[in-house]
Amino acid sequence: MSALATTSGNLLINGRFLRGLWTRLEGAAISCPVWAQTFAADRWRVRYAAPAGGEVTQACAEDVPEGVAAENSLEIRGHDGVQHEVLVGQNIEADEAANYRSPLRFSAWLMCGHPSLSECEAALVLGSPTTPDVFDSSAETVLRTSLKNLPVNRWTSVELTIDAAAFRATGLRVELAFPATVLSHAGARVRITEVSLSRVATGLPVDRPPALERILARRFFQRHDGTNINAIGRALTCNPHELFFQFSFPEMRAAPACTLSQDNAELCVFSADGQPQSGFAYDAAFGARSTVIIRATKLRHQLRDGYLAFRGSRGAILLDAEL
Repeated sequence: MSALATTSGNLLINGRFLRGLWTRLEGAAISCPVWAQTFAADRWRVRYAAPAGGEVTQACAEDVPEGVAAENSLEIRGHDGVQHEVLVGQNIEADEAANYRSPLRFSAWLMCGHPSLSECEAALVLGSPTTPDVFDSSAETVLRTSLKNLPVNRWTSVELTIDAAAFRATGLRVELAFPATVLSHAGARVRITEVSLSRVATGLPVDRPPALERILARRFFQRHDGTNINAIGRALTCNPHELFFQFSFPEMRAAPACTLSQDNAELCVFSADGQPQSGFAYDAAFGARSTVIIRATKLRHQLRDGYLAFRGSRGAILLDAEL
């Protein structure tokens, strides 16, 4: 049995949304566009698997149920024009298959806020893991259980038991799904906290020490900024319009998903002799095993070589992957 199961019994990580594990969000609300996977609290993601509709927003909320040990809740804010369900969850590693392929107990605290509905609905969705930003038939749903008649504007504890013996041993996707009716209003919001998934045979899970929770959560997330790395790679390729920079790191077992700073002005290309070059746009052009390649684009930049560095406190490269 793995260290994750023996130390807690909870197969989910950071279910209490610890204050020190909001590295992606940095205290501000961020948009979750349609047809995308957006990260916030470490190990958690918002997945909006639809080709069209209005965006939702996620944020860190200090509101938690009275008497519950959770530090924060993850808040999903609705907006006009939401047309499809929004999913919130995380993946469980394949190494935990011996633990999740058994009778499981799911529990969470949910709060649905809506200006006109008298009750809300959600669903628990379990299936095969999804590739970041890919939504197709490979995202198989094995089980979907409706959570009906949730009261509005107050915290509610939900708990149910699942027979997961037939699930695959390739990892498990665990998500809460909120329909468009719950979030298709600018004043609507959903809050989630104290989330747990554990084997029925092990009894109720116990809280992991915060230090261990941080270690487990950050195995799937790294933040690289001016505090721990500056020049992150010489140019691999240089042509009149583009420069490609390689960022490598050890012990990666799966292809990373790279998210650049929301403000590209916080990254800067320097010439080989150290002169800053303005006007470049950045994106993650390619993600290979143990490598992220970042592309800096500017027409007729006339550089023969260069390097990429962070500028300012908010500049960062965010990596989401299995270490």
